[in-house]
Amino acid sequence: MGYAEVIQGLKKGQVKSVYLLYGEEAYFIKQLEQAVITAVLVPEEIDMNLLTLDKDPAINELIALIETVPFMGGKNVIHIRGTALLRPRKNGGNEQGEISDKVEERLFKVISDMPDYTHLILSTTDKVDKRRKLFKLIEKHGATVELVNIKAKDVRGWLTAKLADLNKRMDSDATEYFLGVVSIMPQISLNFLHNELEKAALFTDGKTRISQSDLITIMSSIPEISIFSMIDAVSQKQMGKALQLMGEQLKSGEHPLKLVSLLARQVRLMWQAKEMSKDGYGSREIAERLGLVPFIGEKMLKQSKNFTPEILKEITLALAAADYDLKSGRANKSALEEIIIAMCR
Repeated sequence: MGYAEVIQGLKKGQVKSVYLLYGEEAYFIKQLEQAVITAVLVPEEIDMNLLTLDKDPAINELIALIETVPFMGGKNVIHIRGTALLRPRKNGGNEQGEISDKVEERLFKVISDMPDYTHLILSTTDKVDKRRKLFKLIEKHGATVELVNIKAKDVRGWLTAKLADLNKRMDSDATEYFLGVVSIMPQISLNFLHNELEKAALFTDGKTRISQSDLITIMSSIPEISIFSMIDAVSQKQMGKALQLMGEQLKSGEHPLKLVSLLARQVRLMWQAKEMSKDGYGSREIAERLGLVPFIGEKMLKQSKNFTPEILKEITLALAAADYDLKSGRANKSALEEIIIAMCR
């Protein structure tokens, strides 16, 4: 079962007795936790009927909580964050030996036949073992929902919904800019994007629209933005500007190793864009194949034209060496400076 399917079910009043929410995307996990709680309890019931725990109680205690009848009627919601009940066993356990004792067997029976006055939410960003009997029982009698990191191509839909929640609109060039920022991030965090949009809403308080200049002001300190601007400066042989942008990131506390990693990713994308262009692909096809929004793909292709394949190969090898030397303590920020200077020649 996926995120959208759970949300649609809740809107129709189809609330499962037990949910397992797991995966790397903490933002979606929080959203679903809240959606289930809101679907079961009205605001005035939350203080009395919602129990949130930050770790698993003993199995006997959990069973007792599930079977406890709400004091004032209605329903109970038990929410356990960071559950370890479904972690892979250290010995790589399988179906054999899953039922270790009578207590665990009782839990299996309770999960298989939950009382109609209790809803259980288990959530974790850790890995879960889908072979475990508990996982299979929750999958059969409730819902198991894996929430993976969102892909760049899917952010537009999320952005539209988030702007509606904020009662804001975004200019078309601002939307492309925002999606461009997302597409150059090695890993997308919706929690981070959520916070950036909240800041944009506060920054534009009193206005209904968010402009590109608003976003540039708010997001200028993001390392990926600075790296992309630095590459742009390098591709135009603007050594002073490129070194200035690098210095600003180092002053803000970014480690040279992170800048090397981000720069290496951008150089690889340029190299790939150049090779695809030689094979006859247009900027839109290149963007799609590289998982970038169209205008970033076009810019990446334009930047790549200022470097020969040989230079891009040399830079890639130099960045790999700098990465190794920085990790082993044999280099400092000067290694990155030398690469930028070499790219500007």
